[in-house]
Amino acid sequence: MILVPAAIPERAPCFRRLIDPQLFPQARGGVTVEAVHAGSWAEQSTGAEAVTVVLAGRARWGERQLGPGHGLYHPAGSRYGLSVGTSPAVLLTVHARPGPPGEGTTVPLARRRERGTLREAGGFERMAVHWMATTGTVGSRGITLATSTFTPGGSHDLHRHPAADEFFLVLAGGGDHLTERGRVRLAQGDLAYVPAGEWHGFRTRPGVTTVALYGYLGAGSLRQAGYQIQEAA
Repeated sequence: MILVPAAIPERAPCFRRLIDPQLFPQARGGVTVEAVHAGSWAEQSTGAEAVTVVLAGRARWGERQLGPGHGLYHPAGSRYGLSVGTSPAVLLTVHARPGPPGEGTTVPLARRRERGTLREAGGFERMAVHWMATTGTVGSRGITLATSTFTPGGSHDLHRHPAADEFFLVLAGGGDHLTERGRVRLAQGDLAYVPAGEWHGFRTRPGVTTVALYGYLGAGSLRQAGYQIQEAA
């Protein structure tokens, strides 16, 4: 597990590579965050499949206004433009490893009320999930993006994903990232990067509701990533 503390920049302009395949060759994708000045315009082409999410502020994509929790899925080889509104915006971008051009065009995403969609998998308490970008929702191949909410007493037991890396960004609240060696405290704005096959879990702080943005790098769904719960000793 690699901890990136205070991952979300507070002032613009700022660009950070939170998970960089050049620094971690084993990484199955990358994550960047950028604080952009008000009134800025950004046009980009994606050599790899990617997802952009607005963490703060507002941006416009065509005629569509994007606020916190909204995002865009970009197939490999697509182009898109974003204009930032009257206040600075913070944009998180998740990208897969370079691959062949995808089919289709950019697809808008929106965070909705989470549901307990891991019920069949098991291993969690008081945790709800909303899948934003998966093979089933947008046709992604190497990226999965979701939000989760842990209400007080919520936890996710030690588990691992044999076929995908995971990143876990705390948007609100905080708690303990669980490992085989002990706990690592995560505060609001911290990001944890978990390589494929590494045991990990999470427990929210007592009396605290924690909201997180997380995803898998190298897989388009939980099923593709694999999901194994560590058996109790």
